[in-house]
Amino acid sequence: MQCLKNLVRALYKPKLIVNEKRKFDVLNVIRRYQHESDETLEEYEETKEEKDIYRGLLQEYIGTSIIGHRVFVIQPYVKWGVKKKRNTTPQLQLSEAVALINTLPNWTVVGEKIVPLLSLEKKKLIGSGALETIKKDIANCSSATAIFVSTNSLKFIQIAKLQEILHLPIYDRYSIVINIFREHAKTTEAKLQVALAEIPYIKQKMIDFTNYRPVRINHDDKVKEILQTKEKKIKNALKKLKEHRNMIKQQRQSYGFPSIAVVGYTNAGKTSLIKALTEDAALQPEDKLFATLDTTVHQGLLPCKLKVLYVDTIGFIQDVPETLIEPFVVTLEDAISADILIHVFDISHPDAKAQIQHVQKTIQSMVDENKVIINVANKCDMLEKQDIKEILPDDTITVSAIKLTGIDLLRLKIEEEVTKSPNLVKTRIRVTMGSTEASWLYKETTVLNVEPDPKNPQYLIMDVFMTTPVFYKFKRVFNV
Repeated sequence: MQCLKNLVRALYKPKLIVNEKRKFDVLNVIRRYQHESDETLEEYEETKEEKDIYRGLLQEYIGTSIIGHRVFVIQPYVKWGVKKKRNTTPQLQLSEAVALINTLPNWTVVGEKIVPLLSLEKKKLIGSGALETIKKDIANCSSATAIFVSTNSLKFIQIAKLQEILHLPIYDRYSIVINIFREHAKTTEAKLQVALAEIPYIKQKMIDFTNYRPVRINHDDKVKEILQTKEKKIKNALKKLKEHRNMIKQQRQSYGFPSIAVVGYTNAGKTSLIKALTEDAALQPEDKLFATLDTTVHQGLLPCKLKVLYVDTIGFIQDVPETLIEPFVVTLEDAISADILIHVFDISHPDAKAQIQHVQKTIQSMVDENKVIINVANKCDMLEKQDIKEILPDDTITVSAIKLTGIDLLRLKIEEEVTKSPNLVKTRIRVTMGSTEASWLYKETTVLNVEPDPKNPQYLIMDVFMTTPVFYKFKRVFNV
């Protein structure tokens, strides 16, 4: 009887201890990934004068979201030709424009107008007749305090012409999304990335303004120098951050935790999906655009008990210039280098097809052709029509992250793909009970099953998962 008790103690007590140690290792990787990155950033300081000048530039060229606005939304679209969008409709584009405005605190939409155009490049963006109609529509919304022209980036001359006639501040998609980013940026990293995205926009508007009003003296050298210095400091800080992320990534890989990056269009349900997969009650998804700007890592457990890391990422959106998203590419590329990608999309969204295509096109240049991508159609519980197969990518798994429909099936699919990884070894090892080898395997690998050797109870048969480097480390350390 005592021998049996000793056997049970040998089988389970060390496992509990080392599993707690391994859990600590996972949490340590996550903590360092999410928090210590700020400590690696180059100290960034500005004088009061520099802050005041930059604040003035922001107000002049991007505007502020603090006071809020009552917005009249104009959705232009190209009627025909090569620039005409064929995978969406002007009404769906307008709906997204309205959603962008509603994402900002204290901003509301008081009127909207779809405007057909031959081109988005003309100095006078909208013709005189259409402008007069818009002017009357705005007059009927006497409380309007701003106009949002939902195109990626307006030229300064286009803004000036519209302001001369409509007598209200003009925003484009770049400036609206920047204001959303500023609202949602919480960490030092995100704030720096947002600031870096602002600078090209400000610079371009300064150049446009100089060309539009050549008689005005060019912006003084001091302003240009402040922008150049600020941009250089931010880039240096983000470069240092990238080096730190590479170090954490190597550490993560050395522990042998497979990683799964979740990507998708903004508000597709990435955070909700991760919450469902990890059962992490601390995660609080928000039903708004660009709720997540920071790349975060969360521990999950597959059915086979293998620990994995899910990486949440910034969402994508159509019709914004590359310079707006470019500062976030550093962290996005790090996430996309994960072992597996999950592309999640909101299948209930009326513009789902265009959103899917936009994400596919955006990540295409970032991944190699052998990257495993699992397509997940989220929010299936919100569908009124079930005939959606024509827009779904191949082998799509349909889920509801809120109601947990299809989540178990998705976990099994992730497990299937993870365990096929050439960098992951599943093996059976015979070790002495209570030996250093057994303790090492508990600490450094994922132990799937343990049972006494039926031929000799002094030995254990251990089924384990480990990365290839860890496997060779085991062989080297124990000379097997």
